Amino acid sequence: MRKTWIWIIVGICAMGLLALFAIAGAGVYFVSRHIQTDRATGADAVRTFDEVRARFKEQRPIVEIESRGRKPRTRDLTKVPSSPNQPEYLWILAWDPDDERIVKVSLPFWLLEMGRQRIDVNTDGFDLDDLDLDVKELRRIGPALVLDFRETTGERVLIWTQ
Repeated sequence: MRKTWIWIIVGICAMGLLALFAIAGAGVYFVSRHIQTDRATGADAVRTFDEVRARFKEQRPIVEIESRGRKPRTRDLTKVPSSPNQPEYLWILAWDPDDERIVKVSLPFWLLEMGRQRIDVNTDGFDLDDLDLDVKELRRIGPALVLDFRETTGERVLIWTQ
């Protein structure tokens, strides 16, 4: 009788360990598919940002930030008409001239819609939660330029939905 209970406990622990490895593997897979970081010169970064920005032509960003630390101005999305094309991803493109690194992150809307209805992503010194963006409204208005921020030190962040 005692041996049976020991085998049951060992089996449950083994299953728990396997589940933990599966979750960790899924996390590594997700990060490898949705976060890309590359070395880039200043010219390469400008070219990358210009290519993305060209998709939105003269469109004004939904959020405007004059400088880091100041409260952002966000357009009222309820007044923006709905689009028949719903975006699948929220993209973040960031350039750090000190490290000469460009980072591109894609966040699927299904992930953003799980749980909280406000975007809460922390990047180094840049908190998207401060932008006060509603995921449902972003999806409703379709592909859009969310933010185009340039710091005087050369750092740049571009956020869009696609």
